[in-house]
Amino acid sequence: MRKWVLLTVLAACGGTKAQVQREQQSFQCKDRMATYTVVHDISGDERGVQLDCADAGPRIKRWKTDKNGTRQEDARNITPGQFDTAWKEIAGTGWENLKDCTNGTLEKRDPVYQFDIKDDENKASFSCQTREVPYPYFDITNSLDQIAMEGAKQLGDDEPADAKALDKKDKNR
Repeated sequence: MRKWVLLTVLAACGGTKAQVQREQQSFQCKDRMATYTVVHDISGDERGVQLDCADAGPRIKRWKTDKNGTRQEDARNITPGQFDTAWKEIAGTGWENLKDCTNGTLEKRDPVYQFDIKDDENKASFSCQTREVPYPYFDITNSLDQIAMEGAKQLGDDEPADAKALDKKDKNR
């Protein structure tokens, strides 16, 4: 019986030790920040994701504003390893040399993606008007979206109010 209790205690401590090691990773912020905002897309009036580290350590922030102007957002800290993994993918795009895209759909009704990226040496802002984000801009949105969704719930309600009303009406029959 004592062996089981001792093994349980050791197993619990092992998990804590691993967490402590993950959180004690060395990290150099280098004033890195990457953000994209898209306006007038299918999900609402505006949505965006920001990866930064200067104000509150490594964190990810996301927001969404619906067509009625209601804004929802959340932010959470991430590990230095998660930050560096996302940053490596963003750095692989050569963001320092990117300009406004010319390979999007570029139609006036299409959403506009605005990108702002910086570190301690460079800063770049560029945009892309398109329905589907082309390469290499897609690698930026994909990296930010992936880390923003990791272990997080969807931001906001995914079902419109009129669809909920229909569901309620069907249940009452």
